Amino acid sequence: MSLQLPCEFSVREILPAVRSIVAQKLIKERNLSEYKAANLMGLTPAAVSNYLKSRRGSNLRSLLEKDEKFMDLVNEVTERILNSNSNLSVYYCILCSEGKKVLTKHGYALSPCLYETIVEPK
Repeated sequence: MSLQLPCEFSVREILPAVRSIVAQKLIKERNLSEYKAANLMGLTPAAVSNYLKSRRGSNLRSLLEKDEKFMDLVNEVTERILNSNSNLSVYYCILCSEGKKVLTKHGYALSPCLYETIVEPK
């Protein structure tokens, strides 16, 4: 019997995919340097480089990118971090929760976390 906490899958799979998408948007679409993107994302430039080269975050990326609602949220978050003093980590719970919704539509059985049960009571 194994016990996997709700955030374990998210930290291992969803958040790296989100970071990969955001890194791509900041660098390829907004022409930021890897250093500046890393600063906005709360990461090291080496980590951002790994996301750009698909060494990290590539497992679920294409699935998440196909969801228009999710990508609208990613675009909104990207704009917010560009235009404020916050970094990507402020939005991780929101992005994770929405990413889980996308994955659930595709057959993943993911447990909700405390954030999801408080924000979206059933």
